[in-house]
Amino acid sequence: MPRVCFIVNPIAGRGQALERWRQIEPLAARLGEYGVKFTERPGHGTDLARLAIQEGYDRVVSIGGDGTLNEVGNGLVGTDAALAVIPAGRGNDWVRTAGVPTDAAEGCRLAFGGRVARMDVGLAHGYRYFFNAAGFGFDAEVCARVNTYGQRFPKFSYVRGVFDTLFHFTGVRVDVEIDGERRRLNRVLLLEVGIGRYFGGGMQVFPQADIADGLFEIAWGEDLGRLELIRLVSLIYSGRHVGHPKVRMARGRKLTADSPEKVVIQLDGEVVGHLPVTFEILPGALNVVLPG
Repeated sequence: MPRVCFIVNPIAGRGQALERWRQIEPLAARLGEYGVKFTERPGHGTDLARLAIQEGYDRVVSIGGDGTLNEVGNGLVGTDAALAVIPAGRGNDWVRTAGVPTDAAEGCRLAFGGRVARMDVGLAHGYRYFFNAAGFGFDAEVCARVNTYGQRFPKFSYVRGVFDTLFHFTGVRVDVEIDGERRRLNRVLLLEVGIGRYFGGGMQVFPQADIADGLFEIAWGEDLGRLELIRLVSLIYSGRHVGHPKVRMARGRKLTADSPEKVVIQLDGEVVGHLPVTFEILPGALNVVLPG
């Protein structure tokens, strides 16, 4: 039986992560050898994950939202330890793709008994790793607003972020290069680079995404009017935007982007900086615990 370390973000989901840990701690004690650590500051999850490896744990469990998952995963990339996830925050988009249970007890059992598989990892050069999606334009502007609203309106922060951005963001000029092929996007509303299928609390941006195929899924929308964008956002939730005449889809291993404008970028739903940026995929760079 593996040694399992739980890393809990006590403020994720307005305390939901801490409550979930309290619910499952007796179960963890019955299932096997475990330890627990609590994050105390931004970025602490990465430090705690590295400490767990030094202490000999085989599996490290993120209990929190997408941001906690990103921090813990950043401490595990390139190691033999495996990442497990018990969701307890906003978004939880990677969980949807991976088929990880949302029930805390089921997630705890999975952490001890699930199978280990390798998944691809994204690297934003100069920043950090990401595990679900990264991008700029509309999605990053939404993230910036969601992070502002989240503490006050946690249930509606994504919806409010989307609608506020719809009425205030008009697009930017961006030069991109995908695996050596250069493109100029004159009024790009968004560009998303994905490993998982979902982003933004359930928007199915990449219906065909595979977390272990060694490729990014890439999507961008250009020259969209406000009404067109509103319709497009409604289509994205069900994945029906694929084939839209103003949506472009591609696959690639490396994407570089720059702009004369100040363009925000996000990694796994967290705003980290501005263009220029280079995204590169690292095939099979992280062990993860999955059902089955």
